[in-house]
Amino acid sequence: MTTHRPAALILFPGALGDVLCCWPAAAALRASGSAVTLATRVDLAGLLPGDGLSLDSIERREITDLFAASPIGSATRAYFAAFARIDSFTGAAEPAFTARLTSAAGGAVAVHAFRGMRAGESAVAYYARCLGVAPLLQTLPIDPGAAAWADGLWRAHHLGDRVLALHPGSGSVAKNWHGMAGLADAWRRHGGAVVALLGPAEIERGATIAADAVLAGESLPRVAAVVRRAARYVGNDSGISHLAGLVGARALVLFADSESAVWAPSGPCVTLLHAAPTCDRCGRGQFCIHRLPIARVLAALA
Repeated sequence: MTTHRPAALILFPGALGDVLCCWPAAAALRASGSAVTLATRVDLAGLLPGDGLSLDSIERREITDLFAASPIGSATRAYFAAFARIDSFTGAAEPAFTARLTSAAGGAVAVHAFRGMRAGESAVAYYARCLGVAPLLQTLPIDPGAAAWADGLWRAHHLGDRVLALHPGSGSVAKNWHGMAGLADAWRRHGGAVVALLGPAEIERGATIAADAVLAGESLPRVAAVVRRAARYVGNDSGISHLAGLVGARALVLFADSESAVWAPSGPCVTLLHAAPTCDRCGRGQFCIHRLPIARVLAALA
């Protein structure tokens, strides 16, 4: 006998790190018995487990229709009427959005601020509070196909066991530690191998890391497999660091000026390393090696 699971929809915009902070709340809602649809970034397909969870695009026509001024379309009404519960983290500042969503919905509607955290409240706790659940912190599974691809990468580049997966970027230049290239050199001098993970922002900025293998613009499931297989991961306050934490990587995450109490990645093997507050030599807002020396990062990795 098949048990009916009430359908819940979460509308969630934002970058990778934001979505992964919301994931423990979505997982808890799913575990409570709801069939959850998460409307968010399309590149998360293959990354989040599918049992009781389906992904949709936050850009789909029925969702963008909620921001329009024309009459609500029949397809929009049909889409939203299928859900017993809808939580939106978009549109909080637009009363017309809430009115249109409420009109189209078939069940309860709640519209939350995208970032309405209380002082000192973590993003993970905030999104769970909005959904009325306790966050369910689970290790994300690695896609088998991505794991096999990572095995092939290790063989092709003769990477061995002492591999540092290194992500030099983030969504903000001010959060990017200047010591990543020097750290890679030091790790390799001590007999390790380096895999550099470069996203679109790092490629555009021309980031150069002396590495044994470079992953440029690779899919998130493959990135997840690489950071999980590596002996260590190091990164800034970024979405990839959140991903590394959730897949159980041995992760060292570097913080300069952003609030680690709010944005610390979740995970069983995450260590945070904080920079000194200021540097008199490099100017305001620089995440330089004077604020966080390479030797200190190497010691933390050890």
